[in-house]
Amino acid sequence: MSETTRVLVISHFFPPESMGGAHRWQRLVKELPEDIESRVICPPPAFPYGAFERTHRPIKRETVNGIPVTRLWTFQPQEDSRADQSNLGRILNYVIFSVFASLYVLVNFWRYDSIITVSAPHTTFLPGAIGKLLGCAWIVDIFDLWLDNATDMGYVESGTVPYRYIWTLEWLAITRSDGITVITETMAQSYIEKFDVSREKFTLVPFGVDDELFIPSPEMTNSTRALYVGNMGDAHALRPFIKAFQYLPTNYSLELVGDGKRRDELETLVANLDLSDRVKFAGYVDREEVAYRLQRSAISIVPLQQDYHLDYARPNKLLESMAVGTPYVASDIQEIRRVTEESGGGVVVPNEPESIAASIENLVDDPSKREQMGKAAISYIDTHHRWSILGERVAGVLRSAC
Repeated sequence: MSETTRVLVISHFFPPESMGGAHRWQRLVKELPEDIESRVICPPPAFPYGAFERTHRPIKRETVNGIPVTRLWTFQPQEDSRADQSNLGRILNYVIFSVFASLYVLVNFWRYDSIITVSAPHTTFLPGAIGKLLGCAWIVDIFDLWLDNATDMGYVESGTVPYRYIWTLEWLAITRSDGITVITETMAQSYIEKFDVSREKFTLVPFGVDDELFIPSPEMTNSTRALYVGNMGDAHALRPFIKAFQYLPTNYSLELVGDGKRRDELETLVANLDLSDRVKFAGYVDREEVAYRLQRSAISIVPLQQDYHLDYARPNKLLESMAVGTPYVASDIQEIRRVTEESGGGVVVPNEPESIAASIENLVDDPSKREQMGKAAISYIDTHHRWSILGERVAGVLRSAC
C-alpha cells in the first residue's frame, strides 16, 4: 500500500440532495487527514423527487465543495414522494445505481485501497462486496436498519426473492467487511444479535452537526411554536403529536417542515380536527432556513413509531434542535431515551396525545427550564456530535482496515 490511503466512498445520496444522510460523507470526507485521498461515487441528485432535472449522461465528474465526485447514471424518479408510482421509481433508482457502481468497481478497483459503502439503502453493499473480492478493504457505514424497517412497513415481505437478496447483501456486509461504522450503540447490538459477530467490529460514528449553521440562539424565544422538520412517512408518529394540539391553549402552534407520502392524510386530519389555523405545513425549506426556524421555536418535536425497529434511531432533527439550544419533545424509543438521560436536553413521552400535550405545555410555560435544557443540549452536541471528532474516528477505522 502507498503512503497515501486511497478511498472510494459509494453513497446513494449526496448534496445537493437534502435528505438526512446526504451530507454525511460530504462532511466526513472533509474532516479526513491529508494522507487519505477520497473520491465519492453517487447517482445524479433525485430527492426530493421531481426537484431535479433528469440527466441522460452515463457518467459525470465534478467537484463538490472540494471533494472529487463521480456521478453514475440511474433512473431519477419524478413523481412526488406522496404518489404510489414513486415506489417503483425508487426501486429502479436504487438497483440501477448499484449495478453501475459495481461495474465502476470492477474497472477501477486497482486505484483504491479501501471502499466505503454507505447505507441506506443496502443495495450499495453489492459494489462493496465486489471490491472486497478483488482485494480492497471494505468498510460498511450504516445509518438505517433499512431491511428491518422496510419489512415492518410492508414494503417487502420476509421470505420473498427481494427480501432474500437484500438479506444476503446485509449478511455479507456485516460478516465479511473489514469494519463497520454505525450511528448508535443500539444499532450495533441489533446486528450483533442478528448475525452473531463481535462488538469489536463496530465503531460508533453518529451524525455530526454543522457548527457554522446550527448555532445557539442568542436569546430565549417567547414563541409558543413547536417545530417538526423531516419526512412525513410511515415511521413518523405525527398523528398523536398533531392531535395533542386539541388539548393545548389556542395560542400554541405547530409548523411542519418537509413532505412525504402521508402529508395529504395529515392535512386531512388537521382539517377534521379544526386545527388548520394552528397547524401549518411549510413544505421543504433550505438548510439555513431550518436552522433559523429552530432557533425561533419554543420546542421541536421528534415523533417516531414505537412498534417498529426504530430503537436505534438518533435522528438529525433531534441533534440539530439540540445544537441550537431548542428543547425537544420526542417519542420514547430506546436511543432517544439514552440521549435524553445523558444530556438533559429534552423529554421523551409515549405516543399519546394528552401526554404529549402535557409535556409541550410544561416546557413552553417554563422559559428558565427551556434555557437550562438548551445549554445542556449544546454541551452534549459539542462533546459527541462535532464532525471533526467523527472524522478522526473514521480515519482510525480506515487505517486499521488497510
